Amino acid sequence: MIGQRTEKKTHKHPLRRWLGALLAAAVLWVPAAWAAEQTADSDAPPAVEAQAFVLMSAQTGQVFLEGNMHQQLPMASTTKIMTALLAVENGSLDTVYTMRKEDVTVEGSSLGVREGDQLTLRDLITGMMLKSGNDAARSVAHIVGGDGFVDMMNQRAAQLGMRNTHFTNPAGLPDDDHYSTAYDMALLAKAALQNPDFAAICASSTAAITVNGDTWHLKNSNRLLRELDGACGIKTGFTKKAGRCLVSAVTREGSTLICVTLNCGEDWKTHTALYDYAFATGSPQQLPPEEKSSLPVVGGSKDSVQITVQSDLDFLLLKEGSSLQKTVQLPGFIYAPITAGQVVGEVVYRSPDGGEYRLPVTATEEVPEKGKKTGDKKKTGGIFDWIKGWFVKD
Repeated sequence: MIGQRTEKKTHKHPLRRWLGALLAAAVLWVPAAWAAEQTADSDAPPAVEAQAFVLMSAQTGQVFLEGNMHQQLPMASTTKIMTALLAVENGSLDTVYTMRKEDVTVEGSSLGVREGDQLTLRDLITGMMLKSGNDAARSVAHIVGGDGFVDMMNQRAAQLGMRNTHFTNPAGLPDDDHYSTAYDMALLAKAALQNPDFAAICASSTAAITVNGDTWHLKNSNRLLRELDGACGIKTGFTKKAGRCLVSAVTREGSTLICVTLNCGEDWKTHTALYDYAFATGSPQQLPPEEKSSLPVVGGSKDSVQITVQSDLDFLLLKEGSSLQKTVQLPGFIYAPITAGQVVGEVVYRSPDGGEYRLPVTATEEVPEKGKKTGDKKKTGGIFDWIKGWFVKD
């Protein structure tokens, strides 16, 4: 009996070992597979090796991700975003200008224009933004603001809320007093992209400009325009002091995000990873395509005027977990006369961290003053024309 038990036990041992191994493998495999799935579906943001960075909504200004975003740092040629913005806001873009010697003899990256060359301000801005030409930047500054251009840069920065920024030159050349922050540069990009001329220039992967009647073909230094889905600008930068700097923007399904990295060795990969993360995890908030109402009118031919608010966006992309609070800002009444399209108020959508998206409320119809008809114009000389008719014969 003992021998039989021994034989029986010996006979089952390999099977038990096999089952045990199979069970152990299953126990080990399930957590491993789960962990792999968790890694693939993880909502953790990508690692960012930059001295400072920010990822911001171009519509609301909401910050999705950031690191040291208020640290004052050199920003190299991303400075030219401000130079270009001032030029499209204040310059005569299609006027031809002649290059001066003092503008074209400048250190650093160059468009390659020479003294006496002639080209439009628009083409100078294009060469400055695509080729990062310091010669073009100095020429643009002279044309638009002369010796006061740097003051214009700092005044515009203050208007935009760039509280930790100071400019000393239009190109971004190294200077201890020339600095900004990732957050401030994002504010600048947000404002600049709202200008159609600026947006068209910085979104160009390639462009042709005319110098002395000859065509020059330029390629944008911003690789993301050719490599990243939805990329729409805006500016690269590099100096030994600043390191690699990049301000970019991407639009997908109507929502635009802005990314800024300062002193980031892997800026292309970093921007791509940040955009993919934000668009994948962001919370889309639906916006009504159109809302209509009415507003009381005082002194008009009608007691009220029809008003509307319209959005070009179907939704706003917010940081995950965020929501919008809607505020309607309208007066209790409005005085006549009122013109169709007149702005009478606004609707503000706010996110919890202070991001805002504003839409104007406009009148959809004309309401003249009481006693006047739509389209009436003040007549002058009517009595004189009547008297004249008595004396002038055909």
